[in-house]
Amino acid sequence: MQDERLRRDVMPAEVALADGTVLGARGHKVRLFVTSHRVVAWRDINGSIEQVLDVPLAEPWSVEAHRGTLPGTLEVETADGTAYVSRGYGCGCGSALLALAPPVSWTG
Repeated sequence: MQDERLRRDVMPAEVALADGTVLGARGHKVRLFVTSHRVVAWRDINGSIEQVLDVPLAEPWSVEAHRGTLPGTLEVETADGTAYVSRGYGCGCGSALLALAPPVSWTG
């Protein structure tokens, strides 16, 4: 997607999906990227990285860009329903997720 831009980068993250699934619980580190068009997340389990989410936003460009720390819970309307994103426990230090590059850039 040529005009796709990064809107949020949350590490570590906890994500509650509309189907009741919670990513980032029980010590599984998750890094989440919200772009202008989708939500993408990877999980680190004992050094093994796997993509666990890639879902389109309900409305492109509906999430405000912000590079700072997530102060509370971010509600993200996706094609699959509302996802609730919050900071996960800890700092993510030592996780291979820190080496991941975002799927798109902030500026293009």
